[in-house]
Amino acid sequence: MSIEKKSLISTLKTTKKANAASSAAGPEAAHVVSKMRSKVVNKVQSKVVSKMRSKMRSKMVNKRASDRA
Repeated sequence: MSIEKKSLISTLKTTKKANAASSAAGPEAAHVVSKMRSKVVNKVQSKVVSKMRSKMRSKMVNKRASDRA
């Protein structure tokens, strides 16, 4: 399973838990949960972007090396 899929599944599970907690706790908790959700999504997105960049860099390096050979 790819990194993107794993990150998406993790984010969805976290969001599901946050939604369940906010519906059980009331409107005050919903505000806290929405802040938490946005932090989680930002963290996951930054990890995915950094992993994708490193993969692309390594692919580019390998391609250049094979082109030179």
